[in-house]
Amino acid sequence: MIHYANPEWFWLLNIIPLLILWYILRHKKQLPSIRVSTISWFVTPPSARSYLRHSLFVLRLLSVAALIGALARPQAVLSKNTIASEGIDIVIAMDISGSMLARDFVPSRLEAAKKVVIEFIQKRPNDRIGVVFFAGEAYTGCPVTIDHDALEQIITHVETGSIEDGTAIGLGLGTAASRLIDSKGTTKIIILISDGENNAGAVKPLEAAQLVKSSGIHTYCIGIFSPASEKKPVTVNDSTYAAIGGPTAETTLLQIAEVTGGSYFRAGSEKSLQEIYRQIDLMQKTKVDVTAYNRYEERFNLLAILAALLLLAEIIFRYTLLRTNP
Repeated sequence: MIHYANPEWFWLLNIIPLLILWYILRHKKQLPSIRVSTISWFVTPPSARSYLRHSLFVLRLLSVAALIGALARPQAVLSKNTIASEGIDIVIAMDISGSMLARDFVPSRLEAAKKVVIEFIQKRPNDRIGVVFFAGEAYTGCPVTIDHDALEQIITHVETGSIEDGTAIGLGLGTAASRLIDSKGTTKIIILISDGENNAGAVKPLEAAQLVKSSGIHTYCIGIFSPASEKKPVTVNDSTYAAIGGPTAETTLLQIAEVTGGSYFRAGSEKSLQEIYRQIDLMQKTKVDVTAYNRYEERFNLLAILAALLLLAEIIFRYTLLRTNP
């Protein structure tokens, strides 16, 4: 990027049109005249040399323009930005049990959850984020990372049925906590999203919540089900999944949030789910300090040299090839 230290010198460029006008008027005054009855005997086509004489003035103008540019002091700007983040590490624990295929969300609970989670990730480019998937078992889909493109691909392609079915909330929460215990982030949070109560796994939800609390990790729990979903079945690929959700399922998530010092939210639609993630985004905002350093490198010498060369070329041509007789 080019920066000019003294751009006010560019006002001198206004003299160039005046110089052109002066040259035209001066050239007309220098043309000799004589009155004769006819000039047919004297008319000859202008020579190339007569046209080239005007190039001397063009060289002079270019020299003046280059000199004015040099006086404005063009500088190359070498910038460096240092970004310091307070370092929030986030693990998203996502339920991928069969009931997440319920269609009280469009096209399903799982697809709506994936869409909103990815939007949340895209809004936090400076955080390290990971994901844990759980159903009857739990596994780490991606450890906390700054490579959000890879993380988004993993979330996009996850499907139900990849692990034993069920809802092992305690196992999912414990696995998420294990990904954060040794992390170096100054703030650590878990976002747990599920649509059912714990019915699988060897780890009880409140036992996992105590582990999370002792590690200084806050947990935001999201119950994803519409108000009328408790008794509404859904059929996918000839298999019927109970679209569970309701007060019983909410109790566990609410207790986890209370124990870990977090918050519980209920998402009854995709719009409310988006609003919940927006609230979490505001509550756990990454602090980013940007320090800018600018170093300038002078480049006026190139224009000064160009001005000198143009002036020298004019002088050489004026007294050699385009010299006029007195």
